[in-house]
Amino acid sequence: MTRMFASLNLRRERPLGVVPVLVIAALLASFAAQLSWHALQPPPVARAAKLSNPPTPAVLRAISLGEPVALSKFLMLWLQSFDNQPGISIPFKDLDYNRIVAWLDVILALDPRASYPLLSAARIYAEVPDDARSRKMLEFVYREFMLDPNHRWQWMAHAVFVAKHHLYDLNLAMKYAR
Repeated sequence: MTRMFASLNLRRERPLGVVPVLVIAALLASFAAQLSWHALQPPPVARAAKLSNPPTPAVLRAISLGEPVALSKFLMLWLQSFDNQPGISIPFKDLDYNRIVAWLDVILALDPRASYPLLSAARIYAEVPDDARSRKMLEFVYREFMLDPNHRWQWMAHAVFVAKHHLYDLNLAMKYAR
C-alpha cells in the first residue's frame, strides 16, 4: 500500500508564490465583494404564497408534450408539497380548499386512472381539524367515485371511515356507504 502512494508524486503542485500577485488580489477582491453583497442583502422573510387557480386541462395537455400522466404525477407532488414553502410550513387547514379541489380535478383530467389525487383528498386533506374542509374533500371523493366506482371504491370506503370517526356524522357515512 505504501508503495502505491510512494509511486504517486504528490509534490508536483506548484508553490503559491508562483501565482501572480494580480490574480491573488483579484480573488481576494471578489471574495470581499461577495461578502459585502451578502451583508447588504435584507434578511429573508418567510411569506406564504397563495395557491393559484389551475390552468385548464387543455393547456396542461399542451404543456405535457404528449405525457399527461407524467405531468399529472408531477403536479400531484407539487400540490402535496405546497404546504412546505421556503421558511414556512402552512397547516393543511389554512389552505384554500376550493383551489385544492380545482387542482385535483385537473390532475384527474390529465390521468383519469390515477388514484393518488383521491388518496390525498381522503387521507391528507379530509383529515384536518376543520369539518367544513373535511366535508369538501369528502364530497370531492364522492363525486369522483360516482364517475368510476370500480376503480375508486377504496377511497370511498375511506371517506366512510372519515365521516363516521372524524366528523361523527353517521348520516353522511351511511350516504357514502350506500
